[in-house]
Amino acid sequence: MSINTLEKLFILLCSLPQAQVRTNWHGGEPLLAGKDFFSHVLRLQNQFQQKVWLNAIQTNAILVDDEWADFFHNNHFSVGVSVDGSERTHNINRINVAGRGTYKKVMCGVETLRRHNVFPGVICTVTKKTVKCAKEMFMSLVNSGFKDISFNVFYNTASNCEEDIYGLTNQEWLLFLIEIFEAWLALDDPTVRVRELDGALAWTETKSANYCSFKGLCHRWFAVNYTGDIYPCERLGKTILFGNVESLETFQNLEDNPVLLSWKESIGRLPEKCIACDLQSLCYNGCVAHRKLEGGKFSLYTYCESRRAFFDYITQRLGGKEV
Repeated sequence: MSINTLEKLFILLCSLPQAQVRTNWHGGEPLLAGKDFFSHVLRLQNQFQQKVWLNAIQTNAILVDDEWADFFHNNHFSVGVSVDGSERTHNINRINVAGRGTYKKVMCGVETLRRHNVFPGVICTVTKKTVKCAKEMFMSLVNSGFKDISFNVFYNTASNCEEDIYGLTNQEWLLFLIEIFEAWLALDDPTVRVRELDGALAWTETKSANYCSFKGLCHRWFAVNYTGDIYPCERLGKTILFGNVESLETFQNLEDNPVLLSWKESIGRLPEKCIACDLQSLCYNGCVAHRKLEGGKFSLYTYCESRRAFFDYITQRLGGKEV
């Protein structure tokens, strides 16, 4: 992103109604933008002190050195790293241009962060090639010192999960979640948090989990491309364009955009299966990017069946006990 586009972005962000603005820096690999780029981000945030700026960054950690780690610590960045479980499972999918696994370099970056008192959370992507290794992946992350763990199910909207070499079916994702839950229970360490378990356990107290896949409507987040183009969540690709930071003078201009209004209306429509479900107010039809047409009408969350079955499993497994 050019500095000019970055500055236009901050002018737009300053027109947001809330006092706090959360920006998530991601790519590709965001550290490739360079230290000068992020130093300019901070200069802009200091310039616009009418807002409280909260920065988060998602990185593969390969480029993390002492200078980066010191920068994140001194400027209060929340850091997430991408580690796909154990060295073996990580290296199945995450290889470099020479075809070699990247696990050791990633964990070197993680240790550098920790030396500077930056303790990152981890996002672990689960594919068809690793889905049968749930306990191995989970325990490796725990033994590597991670306390805040999230699992991203790989889903390709352009293919059939039964045939896709990466995408997961409902049954595969359900069995993975059950194995993670059992491993977490056996671990008996309340300092280890797993996003997917937190979400399902919240349901047992009739609460909706506080992240987007359980909110159903993700129109409070926007993805800004390096060109300044504004889209919905990056998982939805670039088929829906809301405008550009160059042409939008205020956030209100964005909210009044007919494309955005139409998109918000479309993702709020519920299929019949959702309307009839007693958990609809807790689930809200799942991730917008992970929906498929039901009967040619409205889109249904691809992992609806596994989500419901996992909740039922937990409820029976706990037998009314608190966790």
